[in-house]
Amino acid sequence: MIKFSNTLKSILININATNLDPGSLCIHLITNDRIRPHLLHMIDIVHEELTRHWTNEPYPWLDQNNHPNNEDDDGGGGGGKHRPLTRYFFINSSTIDLRLEYLLPTLRTFFTHKPNSYYSNALFFYSMILHQIIPSTIADRIILLDVDVQLDANILELFEEFGRFKPEQVIGIAYEQQPVYRYVNSVHILHEYRRENNNTTIGSPSPNGFPGFNSGIVLLHLRKMRESKLYNSLLNQDVIKHICQKYQFRGHLGDQDFYTVTAIDHRLLYYTISCGWNRQLCQWWRFHGYGKVFDDYHHCEQPIKLYHGNCNSALPTLTNYGAYRRR
Repeated sequence: MIKFSNTLKSILININATNLDPGSLCIHLITNDRIRPHLLHMIDIVHEELTRHWTNEPYPWLDQNNHPNNEDDDGGGGGGKHRPLTRYFFINSSTIDLRLEYLLPTLRTFFTHKPNSYYSNALFFYSMILHQIIPSTIADRIILLDVDVQLDANILELFEEFGRFKPEQVIGIAYEQQPVYRYVNSVHILHEYRRENNNTTIGSPSPNGFPGFNSGIVLLHLRKMRESKLYNSLLNQDVIKHICQKYQFRGHLGDQDFYTVTAIDHRLLYYTISCGWNRQLCQWWRFHGYGKVFDDYHHCEQPIKLYHGNCNSALPTLTNYGAYRRR
């Protein structure tokens, strides 16, 4: 909940700097009946805290005749207090679990370390099929964020990236900023393929190589995902098995492994967003066998607009409700 609170606060602080009408921002939360009340409580706390700080008044934008939009894909609602500036929609995770059930055994075989590992949870594959869950009447484009991120810019700037998609591109995603997909020894994801194909650029750093993707921030063009015959053809057990066997791929990072391995043959589906919109702070591989090449993957010369505290990395401290004290 602390990570969620920090992420939400950073979004609202930056969006408050613009002249948006209430309701301009919609936040979709994937949750279940057990967690939902806690999220609602945390949302109220964040809004009350920020509102008091900005205005010294409770809910200055409040329209007493309106009610919060707490809805899920099944049309269910939620109670709670008014929440200015944003609308919140709740998506029931059990609905996604049922839709994902047919694919999950294959996904766990190729994209998790072992059956009960962290990334074996169905949650880490939700992004792949949200276009089948969220109705077109609710949304046709969404930005999916991990809870360990912190905005340092208006998230609507990131939303503008959808307008830069080429016709065939359905998902926007940033490169992985660690040598996760590089061969050094036999425990790594593409080690067999890279060993047998010395000249491959798969797993090598950009700009000349393809380092793989990181799914901490994903732009999902839901309408295009629904319409793409190619993308939907990849959501098939036999197809996934074939691609993974072709590249001798055994991952452990959930959906980002799926996006990475399918992009080897189908890069046209993916729009690459700037490293500044997913500045990954994890440096674990710098100290575990990749020190000499780590910076080839980790460098980012773009302005940092979103920090991603992956592998429990410390985020810059959010202070003064808008000013950041960087590390």
